[in-house]
Amino acid sequence: MKKSTNSMFMKNVIHQILNTKSTVILSSLLLVFTMCTKSPEAGSQGADFEANIAATLKDVQPVPEEQLAFFKGERNPIPERFQLLPLGEVKPKGWLYDLMKQDITTGFVAYLDDLAPDIMKGDDLFNTTRRNSLTDIPDVGDQVLTGAAWEISMQWWTGETLGNWWDGYMQNAWLTDEEPAKERIKEIVEYMLSTQDDDGYIGIYGEELRYNHKGSNGELWTQTTVFRMLVGYYELTQDERVLDAVEKAMALTMKEYGPTGKSPFKVGVDYGGVTHGLMMTDVCEMLFRITGKQEYRDYAVYLYEDFSRYPITRAMNDVRYEYLIEDSLFQSHSAHTYEHFRTLIHAYYATGYEELGNAYDGAMYKLSKTILPSGAGFGNEWLNKEEAKPDSTGAEVCGMFELGGFFESALQKSGDPAFGDMTEKLTFNGILGSRNQNGTGLVYCKTDNCYILNRKSPQSGYEHDDPRYKYSPTHADAAVCCNPSYSKHFPQFVRSMWMKGEDGLAAVLYGPGVVSTSFYGQQITIEEATNYPISDEIEFKISTAEPLELSIYLRIPGFAGSMEIETDGVVTEDNGYYKVTKTWSKGDVIKVDFNNETQVILTRNNSVYFQRGPLVYAYNIPHREETVKDYDVAGFNDYYAFPTEESYQNISLPDNYEFSFTQGDLDTYENPWYRDDTYLTGEIVNTETNQKEEVRLIPMGNTVLRRTTFPLKG
Repeated sequence: MKKSTNSMFMKNVIHQILNTKSTVILSSLLLVFTMCTKSPEAGSQGADFEANIAATLKDVQPVPEEQLAFFKGERNPIPERFQLLPLGEVKPKGWLYDLMKQDITTGFVAYLDDLAPDIMKGDDLFNTTRRNSLTDIPDVGDQVLTGAAWEISMQWWTGETLGNWWDGYMQNAWLTDEEPAKERIKEIVEYMLSTQDDDGYIGIYGEELRYNHKGSNGELWTQTTVFRMLVGYYELTQDERVLDAVEKAMALTMKEYGPTGKSPFKVGVDYGGVTHGLMMTDVCEMLFRITGKQEYRDYAVYLYEDFSRYPITRAMNDVRYEYLIEDSLFQSHSAHTYEHFRTLIHAYYATGYEELGNAYDGAMYKLSKTILPSGAGFGNEWLNKEEAKPDSTGAEVCGMFELGGFFESALQKSGDPAFGDMTEKLTFNGILGSRNQNGTGLVYCKTDNCYILNRKSPQSGYEHDDPRYKYSPTHADAAVCCNPSYSKHFPQFVRSMWMKGEDGLAAVLYGPGVVSTSFYGQQITIEEATNYPISDEIEFKISTAEPLELSIYLRIPGFAGSMEIETDGVVTEDNGYYKVTKTWSKGDVIKVDFNNETQVILTRNNSVYFQRGPLVYAYNIPHREETVKDYDVAGFNDYYAFPTEESYQNISLPDNYEFSFTQGDLDTYENPWYRDDTYLTGEIVNTETNQKEEVRLIPMGNTVLRRTTFPLKG
């Protein structure tokens, strides 16, 4: 059986992703997500969006049955290298704790329902306002709706927003032990349990519409968002009522939308909700891990097969099998594309089919073309058969969250440490570089070279209106989707920091935290004390009730200069990890120093960017901020950012450039972010005066406006 994930081809692809040189001139948009690119005053955004979706239907062809015949073959599942620990066994410490605590107490994560009350509070769609007819038009924020077909399809919109926010709110609350927030989630869970019908149904549709859709809908998608939250709540509390409710609801869904029922994807046209529903895979994986029931794993494979059988519309299905084996770049809606990678890798590992291995290789090659210097995959809503360009192809927070989720899933399944590198790079540069310092807002879509944020799109040369390019706690004038997605990113990162192997625990992502779990029936706690990634040093403090022999795996980052390990255990190298084995007792310590060096990475347009460890360094453009909207909740507003100098436009690097690294005082484990004492210094050439000037580069995650790539002279 071919093991595609271990092939030399995959190693080359991963190298491309980590050192992307993709910078092709922006091509014409195939699709324009017009609901997010016009001002609310322009009226309904439905007509253009619907027309653009309809235009892609001409590219949809019936799928030859023989193309998917391999799904009938014998399955030989591929062993997964690591297993996730139950939610709550890994918790943040240090700066990660500070950031998440800020989010759940004073940031927009804590107040999203008050900040967007029309969506978050005014629609009881899981209970009293279930959708009973196509005339039930929801509130989707500051958009002006008129009843166009695509708008009617958005009956599921509130369900996505609520489900994702509940999930992120819950995880932040438990991982930081924020008791008032935990009590609030308990009330939400009780509410959701009270909405369940006698047959097990939990969802947003009345009896006339549920499992009876001829067009676009959000049946599986809205169930996915709330089921993920409910299953996570079960992991945190062991409340059997919740697991029973989800299993009962899933039994109904798998019966109605399954191999013996109707196809969930045979609907003719989709405006996003149907194909988002492929992510029911996440719920299946969670339930399979908890219960061990094969039916959930099989249902996830069925969903990918059925998704590949019924193409619907070309706008939302880049990861359909047929398109992955074609020689073309991704063109669909970026958040769909990035989230669907998780379904693909699940189906591949669950079956071992060589055909899916080849499709996975194709997906990873195409993915490499979308990766920006920040580690994010770009997505100006759509991928448009483009390659990443730091000046004009912005990265959407929803897309970053979904791509990070895939990296972590691939890391868990394959164990390939390169996926750990990708996760860290995306998180510490792309995600942190989109969030503001106090957690009261983020930029929905942001370019790596971000020169201004004024509600104008960089891909149009800052001429066309685009509400995504500003800071906001909601982005209600575009879509309240990125802010709920962000709320899940750091809990997801923390949960994935430690995983379980056959003979021990693996530190697969680095950062301040603590894992407390059982192994061989004994309890072990490992505290990771560090200011990583600002610092190169980590101290692992081990505590056990009784002496316990096991291995602790430490991921070897591809960007580390070298990795020094101080321990009295036996150290061996094992497929991208250092394996430290001994009989551990309370008080044992492992010390690690990565000795990172500054890397200069070339892009295709004769520019470079600078990376040290997982951090990308950027020129911090001085700026001023202008408030454009105040919210009823004090301390929250939408605002623009304008540069207060123009020199960032006239920069190149001299022939013999050299940058030196300065590390701040990190003796204590205080929050190392947003300080001015860790940076790179070097010289640039002012192309107007042709004079050299000293410049200081800071971690990209600390920036508002920035220049990340620098052209070489000549």
